[in-house]
Amino acid sequence: MNAVPQDKLITALDHARLLGMITRPASAATLSRDAIDAAQELLDSAPIIPIEEVTPDIITMRSRVRLLNDKGDEMVVTLCYPADANLAQGQVSVMSPLGLSLIGSRTGQLVTWTAPNQTEHSASIEEILYQPEAAGDTTA
Repeated sequence: MNAVPQDKLITALDHARLLGMITRPASAATLSRDAIDAAQELLDSAPIIPIEEVTPDIITMRSRVRLLNDKGDEMVVTLCYPADANLAQGQVSVMSPLGLSLIGSRTGQLVTWTAPNQTEHSASIEEILYQPEAAGDTTA
């Protein structure tokens, strides 16, 4: 499990949504214990900010980001809910190791995660291409 960086910020809305995912029996049953524990650690440690205070450099749910991975390859991913995850289409579940490393992080940060096969990865957050809050889309 990765430690939660102190510089992550979680919106009140994302906090409520993540908490719901890990506490509702129906959704929690579809998640691994490691994912639930990592999400709980994030929720317990990251400061919560009102949605009105989110700056455009913070990754929130449904943000699309451009990353530069540890091999020098560019990746564009959209942070999504587990039911919408499709890695081939760049849709990364917030409950995946990569997703949990991204949520609440900022442009310019280096994120690290351990893949399910126990391989360590890292990537720098180069750019947020779309953030719902910055676009005025806070309904979904």
